[in-house]
Amino acid sequence: MLAWVRAALVLVALLFVPGLRDSFEPPKAAVVRAAGLALLVYVATARRRGAPPRRTGMDAAIAAWLAIEALATLASRSPLVSAIGEPMQREGLVTSLGLAGWYVATRATHGVAAAGDDAAAGDRAIGTLGWAIAAMTVAALYALAQGAGWDVFRWTGSAVYGPGGAIERPSATFGHPNLLGVAGAAAAAAALALAIAAPRRRAAFAIAAPVIALATLATLSRAAWLGLAIGAAIGAVLAVRAATAVAGANRRGVMIGGAIVVAGGALAAMGWGARLAARFADLLAPTGGSGASRIEIWRAALAAWRARPWLGQGPDTFALVFHRFQTAAYWRVEWAGLPYHAHSVVLHALATRGLLGAAVMLGACVSAALAARRAWRARPASRAAIAAIVAALVAVAVAGQLGAFGTAGALWMVLGAALLASLGGDDAATPDAAPERRPPLFALAAAAIVAFAMAALGVADIASSGAARAADLALARAREGDAAARLEARDAAIRAARRSPWDDAYPRLEAEADLGVAVAGGDAAAALAAGERAARRALTLEPERVENHEQLARLLAARAAMGDTAALAAAEAEIDRVRAGAPMNALMLGGCARLELLLGRGDRARAIAAHVDSLYPERAPALPELR
Repeated sequence: MLAWVRAALVLVALLFVPGLRDSFEPPKAAVVRAAGLALLVYVATARRRGAPPRRTGMDAAIAAWLAIEALATLASRSPLVSAIGEPMQREGLVTSLGLAGWYVATRATHGVAAAGDDAAAGDRAIGTLGWAIAAMTVAALYALAQGAGWDVFRWTGSAVYGPGGAIERPSATFGHPNLLGVAGAAAAAAALALAIAAPRRRAAFAIAAPVIALATLATLSRAAWLGLAIGAAIGAVLAVRAATAVAGANRRGVMIGGAIVVAGGALAAMGWGARLAARFADLLAPTGGSGASRIEIWRAALAAWRARPWLGQGPDTFALVFHRFQTAAYWRVEWAGLPYHAHSVVLHALATRGLLGAAVMLGACVSAALAARRAWRARPASRAAIAAIVAALVAVAVAGQLGAFGTAGALWMVLGAALLASLGGDDAATPDAAPERRPPLFALAAAAIVAFAMAALGVADIASSGAARAADLALARAREGDAAARLEARDAAIRAARRSPWDDAYPRLEAEADLGVAVAGGDAAAALAAGERAARRALTLEPERVENHEQLARLLAARAAMGDTAALAAAEAEIDRVRAGAPMNALMLGGCARLELLLGRGDRARAIAAHVDSLYPERAPALPELR
């Protein structure tokens, strides 16, 4: 089981699948769900020899979080989305159960009873951290190669910085530099603490710490910088106290600091000095640049929480409800953006899990602090590991106040919490205290079945995302005049919808492709009918999503324009739903105005256009054809 935990840590850090709509977060979430749920079932069904780990406050916090997650899913705006998650990130109840499986498996394999004694427990925790740090070192080297312009892949949609987006920020195997930054801050802070105080392999940690720290700097993520600085500082202080020879610890700290300075000089020589300085200036002016858009996202998150204060809108529903709560100012600083996360774990918890979820999160933080203090006092032989764990947790927690965790960041939090709970418990080494009640074969078979089922779900996710990506590319070619690409897009969208029949994004894509076929000519009536069936299927899956109503409105308006009078009233009703669900979305509102023109309702079109112009007077007129 210990090998499963460590192997999955490496996979989450390094796994990505090119050719998908999102090549990074969904595959990582698939690993968390498959491995985590299998581990959860294994721990639940295997009765191992020895006394079970003593229950701690952290265990209670994890159990309470799952209970709130389940309640919030049941009360969600969209229980289906909250259960399985959005296809672009899969942050939902199933993933939370997977993370819980990682927690209980780590607890079962890293306590004193499992390891044998205090020193062995500390060594085992350091070994697990070492696997995670090694994986992050590989990712960091890839990020530094990207920063130097040596990426073998050609990614689209990469995050950029600077005038005109001239600087491409490295993201390595994480898909976004902010997510790389969170995991990098945790790994670098932990590696620094272990380089100072670990009883063995200090040289390896001393090499990993500056490499990961430099990659974290290169992400230009201000949240990650703060997390790294505070986490590394706290970890270094604790590590020096944990080291048996303080003078030697100080020398190692100086050597690591010197390595960071030398490598930083190399970054400056590669042209990164000015970029880092400019981004640091942004850190001192948090309300400018991207900070201004983040403030507006926070305002929307607070509005979403106020609308449903106790259990929030539901897990992974932030993008679903964002249109409803978006401020007009948000699009002035980040035009056409749609965030999937509130860019603050506290505000995200409030918006999606309500006050109860935020209270449990606060309780988990208190439990972690108490467990760290108890472990520090009770396990002097494990203090190097405790210093590294605390450093990583602080780094992730600080970075998370200004950004998103991502799957890897959440896993670092779960790993740190489980290790602290294990080292801070009162486990005793009693390997023969209780007989085994069920044979391991039963537990292995149950875990294998769950792992296979969740892996199949992950493969379906990946296959549908790949087909959707092919449909997106074909639609792009169709807009440039490639008539054959419209049929190709429809076929790819149909494949995506069949492989993931629980996701509304793919039938909506199918409806868009059908509308394109109808507009291009041929049997328009048949294409519109097929598109309407697909759009209604998307609405059946997710009636709260404004984009589904928008797509159905387009199809109905096209039918009405062809003389189908029965579609006219239905099109008007869908247009009204779009306007009510996205009152600040200029693109959707402008589309509604054009549909009204198509339906011959010039007065309604002018009213919508006037509203858009009042929201964004600095933009071009919403309907220039009416001017």
